[in-house]
Amino acid sequence: MSGKSASLTPVLIASSLKPVKDTRAWGKLGLSLHKTGLFKVYFMGFSQNPEENCKDENFYSSFSSQNSIGKRVFSQVNFTRTLFKLRPKTLVVCTYEYLPLATFFKRYLGYKLIYDVQENYVKNLELNPTLSSPTKRKTGYLIRLMESMANIDLHLLAEKCYVEEMPEKSPFLILENKYKGEITPISPFRVGHKNGYSFLISGTLTPAFGTLDAVKWFKEILREFPASQLHIIGHCPLADFQFTLQKAVENTPQIQLRSSRFPVPHEQIVAAYSTVDFALLAYQNRAAIKNKMPTKLFESAALGLPVLISPNPKWEEFLAPFSGGFSMDFYDLDHALKNFEAALKQEYFTQTPGESILWKSQHEAFITAITSL
Repeated sequence: MSGKSASLTPVLIASSLKPVKDTRAWGKLGLSLHKTGLFKVYFMGFSQNPEENCKDENFYSSFSSQNSIGKRVFSQVNFTRTLFKLRPKTLVVCTYEYLPLATFFKRYLGYKLIYDVQENYVKNLELNPTLSSPTKRKTGYLIRLMESMANIDLHLLAEKCYVEEMPEKSPFLILENKYKGEITPISPFRVGHKNGYSFLISGTLTPAFGTLDAVKWFKEILREFPASQLHIIGHCPLADFQFTLQKAVENTPQIQLRSSRFPVPHEQIVAAYSTVDFALLAYQNRAAIKNKMPTKLFESAALGLPVLISPNPKWEEFLAPFSGGFSMDFYDLDHALKNFEAALKQEYFTQTPGESILWKSQHEAFITAITSL
């Protein structure tokens, strides 16, 4: 080990549920730590294939199959081994599953424990149609137990609404899922009338995120604009829903579906933004969703792509200053064409979005919080 490497503070960012190169843990938290030149960062997470280590990054696999309960249990062993091998000064845990062990070994290894609260996991149980009510209650109890018993020095909250939803998570720092790149300069424009339009659905594909609702809406658009295209790319965690989605699009050649049981590399999703006219956010009006700020809102704003959103006051308020999108009732199929034609008349990106939509706007607060520990 070189003298410089030996002087760097070791930080382990660990998750069992997220990819080892997770967009937030690796691409954002890790990015901010690297920029300081003060930290040696290690990452642990789900990985199908080994990741190549480099000078300032080392990767460790929690397990390689999300469908295996046995491997998820064994990931706890992997986590323990990694902790004692690396002996980090700071441990960032990105999933509740590791909190009990992280708390237990904290007294022996002496690290500062940070919990990156990426989701309200208890509330999210209501979005899973495959779970029975008793299973949701039992799982919710276990999650609350693991989170409440942890000896945590700092909570990183991925959503502002988590302050009210989970007031027990204190002390905290809000770190929203903002875009980690730069804002693309763009002049005001109207999409205008043409024979067909291209749309994008990306990220997590689930019933509650309105994936199937958007497909039905798109088929109505095809009645007037048959040359239109819908591109769907993302992670479909529910096997039954993936089958349903495949059946829904199989007789519509204008729909290109790329669904995966594993997370799709984020750079592939971002690349898809440049190939379409609109991004679609047809999220259902559910308690676990409506107060959150989807990453796709920040990405679309930064990349200059108009977004059609389900009616949501919070999202409308975010888009209004620069006219970054248009509200669309994806359930109102009878008026789908009329509503879409109204969206075509709007002028988009009348102003350049402010840099507050970028991850770098939170960099200083994050680093200050880490170093102050």
